[in-house]
Amino acid sequence: MSFPLSPLTGVKRVSASYPDNGTDDTSSRYPSRTPLWPALAMVASWILGILWIVVYYVNPNLPLLSELGNWNLLIGFMLLILGVVFALVQTVVAIASARRRP
Repeated sequence: MSFPLSPLTGVKRVSASYPDNGTDDTSSRYPSRTPLWPALAMVASWILGILWIVVYYVNPNLPLLSELGNWNLLIGFMLLILGVVFALVQTVVAIASARRRP
């Protein structure tokens, strides 16, 4: 095995070879992507909010829905707003994790 000589010093250059075991020091400190739970919670909250409002309008005489009256609209819209909050959480987490990456 021969090593090339450096033109300036005449010293043999040896490159250090490190075993690659598939791990990176930065992978444990920096997540590779944003977590999935805010997106799933966002979509679930939006679907539940829409379904709550639609079911109230289609059949307002259901046992629980008839007792709540127009509060059903507030519950449905609050679920929709909760979905927006989860969207903001997802955005903040994505920005924060992007800034931590080198």
